[in-house]
Amino acid sequence: MAVTLELKQTGERGVRSERDLQQVATELQVQDGLEWRAISGRVQPQDVAADLAASRDRAVLLLGRPNRHGLDPLDVQRLQRLHREYGQVVDEQLRLLQTGGLEEAAEYDEQQVDPAFERANEALTEAAWQVSDQADRARRLSDAGVMVTVLLSLGLTTLVQGRRQRAEVQRRAERRSEARYRALIDQSSDLVVVAERAGVASYLSPSAERLLVGDDDPGLPDRQAGPVDLLAHVLPADRDRLAVALATAAPGHGAALEVRIIGRDGVRTFEMSVQDLTGEASVAGLVLTAHDITDRLALQQEIEHRALHDALTQLPNRALLADRFDQALRAGHRDGTATGLLLIDLDRFKEVNDTFGHHYGDALLTQIGPRLMAVLREVDTVARLGGDEFAVLLPNITCVQDVTAVAVKLQAALQAPFRVEGVDLDVEASIGLVLSGEHGTDAMTLLQRADIAMYVAKTQNLGVAVYDPTADGHSPAKLALLGDLRRALEQGDLVLHYQPKVSLSTGEVVGVEALVRWQHPGRGLLFPDTFIPLAEHTGLIGPLTRHVLSSALAQARVWSDAGQPLKVSVNLSARSLIDERLPAQVAELLSAHGVPAELLELEVTESAIMTEPARAQRLLEALAALGVRLSIDDFGAGYTSLGQLKNLPITELKIDKSFVMTMVEDRSSALIVHSVVDLGHNLGLTLVAEGVETEQTMVALADYGCDIAQGHHLSRPITAAAFDLWRANRPAVLPPALRSPQPPPAARHTPRQPAPARVRP
Repeated sequence: MAVTLELKQTGERGVRSERDLQQVATELQVQDGLEWRAISGRVQPQDVAADLAASRDRAVLLLGRPNRHGLDPLDVQRLQRLHREYGQVVDEQLRLLQTGGLEEAAEYDEQQVDPAFERANEALTEAAWQVSDQADRARRLSDAGVMVTVLLSLGLTTLVQGRRQRAEVQRRAERRSEARYRALIDQSSDLVVVAERAGVASYLSPSAERLLVGDDDPGLPDRQAGPVDLLAHVLPADRDRLAVALATAAPGHGAALEVRIIGRDGVRTFEMSVQDLTGEASVAGLVLTAHDITDRLALQQEIEHRALHDALTQLPNRALLADRFDQALRAGHRDGTATGLLLIDLDRFKEVNDTFGHHYGDALLTQIGPRLMAVLREVDTVARLGGDEFAVLLPNITCVQDVTAVAVKLQAALQAPFRVEGVDLDVEASIGLVLSGEHGTDAMTLLQRADIAMYVAKTQNLGVAVYDPTADGHSPAKLALLGDLRRALEQGDLVLHYQPKVSLSTGEVVGVEALVRWQHPGRGLLFPDTFIPLAEHTGLIGPLTRHVLSSALAQARVWSDAGQPLKVSVNLSARSLIDERLPAQVAELLSAHGVPAELLELEVTESAIMTEPARAQRLLEALAALGVRLSIDDFGAGYTSLGQLKNLPITELKIDKSFVMTMVEDRSSALIVHSVVDLGHNLGLTLVAEGVETEQTMVALADYGCDIAQGHHLSRPITAAAFDLWRANRPAVLPPALRSPQPPPAARHTPRQPAPARVRP
């Protein structure tokens, strides 16, 4: 009997140990999710530090418990070591991210972090399986002992009375046996009940008595007496299933089911088995044994919740949104209704983090969901997709106007200040919306098009935008081109051509502009206007920009090593100017290629700056702090105010080629070019004229005092090898015509006409 007791205790230790190890595995998954959020760029590395530390502390605490519950100490030490090693490599990876080493961090993730996670996870799985197997064997053996205990407890008196002729030695042995079994059953946490088919219990084990009757209830002075209606203590939803199991139980065919029992401490869930022992005279009833699985189910539910919900806001995540989206689309197809989707991106959220810290930003994000749900229906879903991006799913919608009305209400709800620790924080939102049937039939297409609509709303300051097919280049042909572009980035099919920039005062080559070209295997050489818009709308603009920067800096290093250093200009898209990671990326690439910052010039357009002026200015200032030169491209064609221009950390203005190419024939264009040159010089900027097609244009620009010329008259964009050849064979000085002032060509070719009333720089 002592062996049976030991087996029972071993089983209970195994269950506790298994539960602890499962919780450690959950914490490991949490740490992996936090690490992924940082390495994927969704959050900054420092944003996950606190959550990582808390999860590690919980795991360390849990790993100290199995050693007290029967797991071998050496196994515990191994688990602790693997968990500690995983934490160390994650910390090193986050350090690399903070210093801007994105490529190095990604390589470190693949070579160190992923293997460390796999080792720790496999060890936890193996240990959990080991203790679970030991616990199961021990429980099965101990359950047999419990059954014997029931039989002995019920029939002991009869046995003693019927066999008084036994020797005193045997009577003492039986009394000792009874005491052992009673001690065993007193210590067992499992329930043992003997009941009739109607559910009336004739015997309750102490644990069953404590659960159903209570320690202070005098109703059962003798544990063997006093009927209890077991079905009355079962949750109504489970009562019929238990009644059926009791009524249909047969010898040799036990039933197993999950039952929720209402006890003195609330509702608990049990795994219950029903055995028919009515034919055993000493039992004469149905024996029910039940094991409490409430905590195990709660752990499983917690794991499922974490997998489908955002850790910060507890809102549904992208996975749960996709599942509900598919369900809503199927239901709408059956019912003849549509499903609306809104994608919401918070404006100025970055300012909250920068001004008050990420703690305030996180606190604000937790208030977004309740604020949105307050104006939505119960059937609607609010999800957080990551960062400051949210989604709202609207099933059973009839038209786009209904979705638009909801979007307007949500935007109004977000306009009221958010109170965080005594501070009122203001944010706004850009919302893109789609409707199933009208804008797509599957979840993936609708999500993509809602993202396009949201981007339009943000870039054009619309607040709310409905998906417009004319703003989306995703035709089947362009979708195929998108796949080709992804492969081109991986295979190195994108190349750079270089167009020289020549000083109008010395005739020397002072720089080049790097222009990306795509050597498509089937369509030949493609120019940027074919694929750059596609990249901007699909998230490929980030990898494309990095590729161009890296290639341009590699070529700049080649020229420097040859003793002919040359400034290289690279164009940035509007999307790049809202990417807060760009300065760190530029710094990393400059360091990787060993190129001085002053040899890199980044060109941005006026329209790109106007997309989000405050954010663009912060990003440009961060780039300027690196020593990188900044240029405003296509100046004169946008809407940059003089007030903004004087506050930007720029060093160069490039006059839009639409004015330069027509300045010889059009006096208005000539006046604009002349005015921009004067304006730029007054602001201390270098002036570059692009689109120089003729020598007459160069003469006029030199006469106006323009600093640099760029255009087909000098050279078209050409490969680096062709540029080196051109550079070696061209004259080192300008033609004589540029050395002597010439009358403005517009006056020679165009009749006198009045100056325009307004000249917009």
